Amino acid sequence: MQPAVQIDVDEASGIWRTDGLPMVYVPRHFMVNMHKEIEETLGRPGYEAMLRRSGAKSARFWCHQQAELLGLPAQEIFAHYLKRLSERGWGRFSIEALDLQTLTATIVLKDSIYVLEAGDKAGSSTCYMFDGFLIGAMQFLCDAQGIPPGPITCRETACAATGAPECRFEVTGQPA
Repeated sequence: MQPAVQIDVDEASGIWRTDGLPMVYVPRHFMVNMHKEIEETLGRPGYEAMLRRSGAKSARFWCHQQAELLGLPAQEIFAHYLKRLSERGWGRFSIEALDLQTLTATIVLKDSIYVLEAGDKAGSSTCYMFDGFLIGAMQFLCDAQGIPPGPITCRETACAATGAPECRFEVTGQPA
């Protein structure tokens, strides 16, 4: 079976690329273990803030790169971003609602890597890593509409690691 995501390997440099961008592929357990260690070292509030900023910056960059490469409308790039996250093994993302007029979105996540690795050991939500991803994708939507993004928030309203049937995120933005 062919992977859903094409990996192009540069013979000379050994650099792996997907969608034209250099990538680093790591085992899921490594990513989750590193995530847990950083959280423990920095404390959850500090780590969440750092992930929100870096995740937003990265998602926004990726969406802009793909918009330029593929020439798709912004809403399709947003959906494509979630599809690629899903195909790369982060979990299965889907858009339940997206309203460009009110800058709101409801995103559902099933089979999150953090839920799968935590199993029944999680005492709290585990998927806050994705807040920044969704904020950055919403910032891209604002950019594409010519709306200077004001504050954009993302809140995980349910997490499968705490017994919910799926993880759910509410994204809300305001024009600047």
